[in-house]
Formats: sequence, structure tokens, C-alpha cells
Amino acid sequence: MKMKKYMASSMPEVMKKVRAELGPQAVILQSKTVYTGGVFGLFKKKNIEVVAAIDPYIEAVEKTPDVKSALASIQQPPPLPADFKKEMLEMKQMIRQLKESKQADFLYPDVLQPVLEQLKRQGLSDELRQMAAEYLLTKWQEERSETTSVKVRKWTIEFLTECLSPCRTVNEETAKYIYLLGPTGVGKTTTIAKLASQKVLDEEKKVAFVTTDTYRIAAIEQLKTYASLLNVPFKVAYSRSDMEEAFHSLTKYDVIFIDTAGRNYREKKYVDDLQNLMSKKKGESLTYLVLSAASKQEDLEEVIHNFTTVQVDGFIFTKVDETKTKGTILNLMYNYKVGTTFITNGQNVPDDLQKTTTISIIQSLFEGTCDE
Repeated sequence: MKMKKYMASSMPEVMKKVRAELGPQAVILQSKTVYTGGVFGLFKKKNIEVVAAIDPYIEAVEKTPDVKSALASIQQPPPLPADFKKEMLEMKQMIRQLKESKQADFLYPDVLQPVLEQLKRQGLSDELRQMAAEYLLTKWQEERSETTSVKVRKWTIEFLTECLSPCRTVNEETAKYIYLLGPTGVGKTTTIAKLASQKVLDEEKKVAFVTTDTYRIAAIEQLKTYASLLNVPFKVAYSRSDMEEAFHSLTKYDVIFIDTAGRNYREKKYVDDLQNLMSKKKGESLTYLVLSAASKQEDLEEVIHNFTTVQVDGFIFTKVDETKTKGTILNLMYNYKVGTTFITNGQNVPDDLQKTTTISIIQSLFEGTCDE
């Protein structure tokens, strides 16, 4: 019997190699998943290894023209019953759906299931879940019987933290000019009031407000009210020259918060208008993109994509209390390599504002679970 070992990234690719060399009469004797490459045990490449064989006698018979003609003349079997055909069709559909699925979690060991299901419920992307699943499987193979649900959760947090390590981080302590950008309705003005309140009340900083949101009178009045409550100066800038003049008159203040207009930033032209109005001071400016955690990820991605011409230093996610899932926050951080500095979880000023870290957001994926 002629035997040979084959390896490829998927079973279809392996079978293609087998058929090309051994022919359609080849028999699969063994198949298994193997992992190669990787760095420090991470990002290993998954391959399928197959041992296939063929009987030389069958191979010789297939190549004999007379025998092939004789085989072709054999009477065809009777047609299959209709019910059997239906069952076979349904089975094929199920197999096709499984192949099309980017992750079949149920194929992983039982001890990994709760974490994988939790990541899915939290809306973590298919890419991150797949990588996490492969990493957890590798760790499980190393420990087997010693694996516990607590360990699995710890491994997951460590892995996701490593995945998000390239995200930009900011030092808002050294920034004098802090811009808040974002679409309408995400709560930029209220967020500015929360940030300013913490600076004034907790850090005893001298704070000032500048608004460029001249499209909505209500927004000007709202920020003016916060300025009055905090007893800080308030300026309105209608143009870039107005912005420069406001900055010049406020040089003695420690931190100046700039509230920009809330527009539909899914349209690029509004981003361009905003950029023309901004007057950023190199080395002293910080720009936050404020987004609603309760929005659809595809809508948020369109907004972020349009801000690629603006240096976004960090995300602030509002309305975290209005959603049960945190996966979108991590997905956007991973996709755009931008960290999240603050989250807001209510309307109370200044209480409903939390400074956050990557690991605390990852840990929030497991809030309310039995292993918390």
C-alpha cells in the first residue's frame, strides 16, 4: 500500500493535494490538527495533517482501458427514496452552514465553552473570538485536567490585553487644549462639563470653555450654564481667527476645553469643515472622539473612518449604561489602534464619568458572570 502525509491550512486544500497525487481512490487513514510557528506561544498557524494511502493494484486497474470500460457498463443502482434524498439534502445544508461559520465554538472543549459564549454575547468580533479560541485551545492542551473556568477567564483577559497593546494611550494631565469631537446626540457638551468639573473640583485647575457649536443655540446655552455653575470663562468661536483670539485671551488658564459642533460625521464634508476651524497647538493639544456605546458598530466605523485625517488621540464612549454589550468598544480599539480614556454611564455631572483602562474594559466583558 502506498502511503503519504499531506498538510494544508484546511481540509479541502489537503484533499485537493491527495486527489492530485493519489487519485480519487485514495483512502484517508488519519487526520489531525497541528499548530506551527507563532511567537511565545501566540498566533500559531493552524494546519490540517492527513495520512492518505492507495492500493497499487486499484491504481493499476484504473489505468487499464478495458477494465474501465467494463466498470462503466455495470448497471447503475436504483434511485434513492425521496425521504432519503431530503434527509441527505438537509445534512448537506447543515455541513455547508458549518463550513461557512467563521467559528464553531462547540468544537472546543467544554471548559472553554462558557468564556467563548460570553465573548459572543458581548459582541466581540469574529476575528478576535477566533484568535482567542485558538489561544485558549493551546493553553488547554498544555494543562488539560488542570484547566479551570477561572484559569480560562484569566487566559482570555491576558490574551485580549496583548491584542490591544498597540492602542495609543494619552497623558491628559499635560494637555492644555482639549478638543471633543463627535456626531450629534452623543453627549459631548455634558461630557465636557464632567471633565471640567473634575479638573476644577478634584485637581483645582483653572479651566475655560470655548465652543464652536454655533449651529445649535441650545448647545451654546447649555455650555454657558455649566460655565456659570463652575465660575469659569466661556467663549464662542465662529471662525479660526475667533479661536486664535479666544486662546490668546485665555493663556493664563491651565486647561481649555473646546466643544465642537455635533454634525452627521458620516459625511466627510462636515469633518473637513471641522478641521478647518480647529487651531491645534502642537504638543499641547489633545483630541478625543466621543462616540455612543449604544450605536451600531458599522455606523461608528463610518464615523471613525472619516476622521482619519484628524489626529484622534483617544476615544470617549458615552451611554455605556444604555447597552449590555462592551464588545463594540474593544472591536473599535483593536481595528483603529486607539485607546479609550473615559466612559460615561449617566447624565449626572460630574459623577457619571470614569477614567478607564484597556484591561478594565476587557474585564467588564465578564460582569455578572458566575466567575466574576
